[in-house]
Amino acid sequence: MSIVSENFPSVRFPGKYDNVSKKYTVTGEGGLKAEILTYGARIFRLYVPDRNGETADVVLGPKDLDGYLADGANHGAVVGRSANRIADASFTIDGVTYNLPQNDGTNNLHTGDKAYQNKFWAAKVLSSEDSYAYVKNSGIRGLCDNDMKMPSDESLLLCCDSADGECGFPGNLKTQVLYYFSADGTFTIIYMGLSDKKTVFAPTNHAYFNLAGHDKGNVGHQILTMDCDKVTLKVNRCPNGEYIDVEGTPFDFREGAPVSKCLDLTYPQIGESNGIDQNFCLKNNGAYALVASLEDKEAGRLMETWTDLPGVQLYCGNHLGGDGFKDGASYKPYDALCIEAQMYPNAVNVPSFESPVINAGEPCYHVCGYRFC
Repeated sequence: MSIVSENFPSVRFPGKYDNVSKKYTVTGEGGLKAEILTYGARIFRLYVPDRNGETADVVLGPKDLDGYLADGANHGAVVGRSANRIADASFTIDGVTYNLPQNDGTNNLHTGDKAYQNKFWAAKVLSSEDSYAYVKNSGIRGLCDNDMKMPSDESLLLCCDSADGECGFPGNLKTQVLYYFSADGTFTIIYMGLSDKKTVFAPTNHAYFNLAGHDKGNVGHQILTMDCDKVTLKVNRCPNGEYIDVEGTPFDFREGAPVSKCLDLTYPQIGESNGIDQNFCLKNNGAYALVASLEDKEAGRLMETWTDLPGVQLYCGNHLGGDGFKDGASYKPYDALCIEAQMYPNAVNVPSFESPVINAGEPCYHVCGYRFC
């Protein structure tokens, strides 16, 4: 099915953003449909059928552009160039130290004011043939060798530039994000970064999922499964290279458990964040593989998460709140779960973590897919 676009205007500033603020609708099989904004390359709506074929929008978010412009929660956004936290807002590459904005205590969180999530991206619709070729060219193991995971139709390519020195990061970084539905019902996100200097490239998508529907409240009853034996320990909200074995902790989802298990505020690593906000260590060995699933048995929706990235940040919307969101919804803490495929937080400062540093002139690809079945 063809991808269609329309303006996504501002109410407060009529006409100001009309040339850059667009909404694209990407359609999959069986009622799957995603609406993507050029502002922040954000997922605005994601429609998924239940067991009876009734569709619901399963991602939270503001109702209009003005809400997104004021959004501090990064609803549905592509976040980067470096998602999550960098300790003490600094790092060193080849003997040169780079200082970043301190916007999370002494840490840097999600890059800064001129990050991906705060930019208007250029958009281009790729034909099915060009979409297939783009994904093949990425060379991502576990993705390119499986035609069921490849684009089943057109795809949406979003592009933005991050200038050398922007938010303190080195290199003129060109970034592309490809959105498409595959034949097996996976909503797929491919990230590509290409820089003229060594730099950090560690994006994620910050969608807030509620499989009952974005306006259906607390997700504590939904069942989370993750084949992870350890999580990274946080010190001052940031990993320092140490780990926690999940055995006997609220982080153990190896056999599947309600999301409410990881909302035990008496557990220090959880209580200090007012809920789960932790990096889980995956076992996919750099190949595109199934790493997690989330199920709402009442609604009859199951979402698998697939990625080649080494980590997943689980965050349960601990600081959500307010009225006047999409469809008149009100949101509260724990009304959603973010399942953010990512490089480990602070990896640029921890030699034992997989490095997020990319070399000049060498394109880097990563992928995250949300499969509905």
